[in-house]
Amino acid sequence: MPSASSELTLAATLPAPEVSIAFGPPLVNLLFDQPAASDANLVFGAGFVAPRDDVVVLASLPLPVVSIKFIPPARAELLAELPALTVSTLLLRPSVPLDVASASLPGVVFSGEVRYYSRTQRPTVGQTAHPWQLARQTEDGATQGQQDAAATPAGWDAFWRRTLGVPQGIEHRLPPVLAAAPEQRSARHQDATRLQDSTWFAHQDATRLEAARLGLFQNAGPLRDATRFQHQDGDRTKRAGRLSRWQSAVLVVRGQGSDFQTARPQLKGWRGRYQEAVPPPPGISRWVVPEPPVPQPCYTPSPHLLFAALAATDGHLLFLCENHITPPPPDGEPVVVPVRRVYFVINNVTLYRVSDGAPVPVFNLSLSLDASSWAWGFDAVLPAKAEALVAGSATGPVELVASVNGTAFRVLAESISRERIFGDASIRISGRSHNAVLAAPYAPVMTFSNTEGRTARQLMDDVLTVNGIPLGWAVDWGLTDWNVPAGAFAQQGSWIDALTAIAGAAGGYLIPHSSAQSIRVRHLYPVAPWEWSTVTPDFVLPVDAVARESLRWLEKPAYNRVFVSGQDVGVLGQVTRAGTAGDVLAPMVVDPLITEAAAARQRGIAVLADTGQQLEVSLRLPVLAETGIIEPGAFVEYQDGSVTRLGIVRATQVEAGMPEVWQTLGVQAYA
Repeated sequence: MPSASSELTLAATLPAPEVSIAFGPPLVNLLFDQPAASDANLVFGAGFVAPRDDVVVLASLPLPVVSIKFIPPARAELLAELPALTVSTLLLRPSVPLDVASASLPGVVFSGEVRYYSRTQRPTVGQTAHPWQLARQTEDGATQGQQDAAATPAGWDAFWRRTLGVPQGIEHRLPPVLAAAPEQRSARHQDATRLQDSTWFAHQDATRLEAARLGLFQNAGPLRDATRFQHQDGDRTKRAGRLSRWQSAVLVVRGQGSDFQTARPQLKGWRGRYQEAVPPPPGISRWVVPEPPVPQPCYTPSPHLLFAALAATDGHLLFLCENHITPPPPDGEPVVVPVRRVYFVINNVTLYRVSDGAPVPVFNLSLSLDASSWAWGFDAVLPAKAEALVAGSATGPVELVASVNGTAFRVLAESISRERIFGDASIRISGRSHNAVLAAPYAPVMTFSNTEGRTARQLMDDVLTVNGIPLGWAVDWGLTDWNVPAGAFAQQGSWIDALTAIAGAAGGYLIPHSSAQSIRVRHLYPVAPWEWSTVTPDFVLPVDAVARESLRWLEKPAYNRVFVSGQDVGVLGQVTRAGTAGDVLAPMVVDPLITEAAAARQRGIAVLADTGQQLEVSLRLPVLAETGIIEPGAFVEYQDGSVTRLGIVRATQVEAGMPEVWQTLGVQAYA
């Protein structure tokens, strides 16, 4: 409940009053507290401290009317007027003497505190009630719905009990006239009781006797020891209960159980490989031949100009084509093709000219490469109208780019043949990959030699030059290098003949790049066949991914020892397969470039590896996105039924006949 009084603090600024101040007599004496200065400057009492003479001022200060506005808790406004304030005494203590008779003081700032008491009660108008209050902590035990069962002396209750023989019973055939009497015996037949004086008659009148006479028929009468007959009048005086074979039925509630209940609907989807066919709408269907894709320009602007060949005599500059798709090099991890029910492959085959990017229509094409070849073989069937696009000129054959599922092959259309069938005409072109320019008939016949000691790798670089100027072809060396003394190398022929001779001296071969100006040098057996158990395959092919498989067994001599020697200079090496007796000797190998043990060992492994029982496996499979086109030299692991075999690819053939594209691998394996 708020208080009836409130406090208020106010401040008011009063106007400056005019005050008349009367001082004592003026000071007329000048007091110097220092001697006269030499610079004629008069210094008055710098250290003089004036006496603090208090001056009493009597002033009447009129106060203005002040309006005070405040808001107490009841939200009311109050205006009050203050009377004039009279100051009786004002004590001034000036720090300097005043020499005037009158002065004007600055405005007076008045601060005060006002309290008022309204004498009005303000009871509580309303209260706010809440349905929830703060909970108080109480201690209470936990209650459970189940407690420990207590043993009770109750017995077992059964629906059937064992009957007891009762010596006294009442038996009747007609329950409605039954009158049970206590301690009475009832029987249809019983033994007669010998009476002291009794006569047996068939019919006689019943008399009241102590001992009743037994007869077939007699009048019923009250007897102290009555004999129960089958039929007699009931005695209503006796309390007898009526026994009936039927009693009132008692309603028994019993549930019915069944193995089957009401079924509830459950949503379940079914997936099928086939759907209902939709009838085509009426109209005319036209066969639309898709236009071949327009290739992108071959040259990509860059700060550096990359030339694909030497300067031509006709003044045309041929730049390196950078718009091609090259599969990434293997990173050491095998490419595992998963097992699927269906393999989906989107095939894309195009053919266009390198010079201007003009598309060339094609019916089908094929590409092939094996370990004994140094260039891709090319063959294609084109419509007859495309003859002008692939016809060569005096400067040489037309260079084409064949793209198969993203892998580009630069080939030369070296040969053209025409075939016409009634109503149809087509041409067939064949050729080799673009590294054929290093061989006849495009390359001249030259003599290659080394006038100073070089390595085999350096000899290849020297071959791919003209007067010390590189031809623009790179070598990807994959053999163990060795030194070749001066004058040991002498070869006559084209550039490719000299490269083949250097690689073959150590048991190697050449693999051309599909689109770049690069030649890879690889060994026929990077790992000896008897050590293939340690090889990690490049590709793992399940039997589900192979469309066709064929095997052919070959039996070659089981050589285990060979002699390898140089010619004029070099070494004589004896290479024996480890773990064998070396008793089956292979023909001796002589090569002028076997000048060190490294070359002799590599050549000897190539001879001893191509022996024994071998398998020639042909695998036909699609060009999958995981594998691309598998080239020779790759290790492939495939499943031959329940047997897993490992082999090395020796040949690759690609057949592209839209909409199908297949590759056939020739794999060399060992039994």
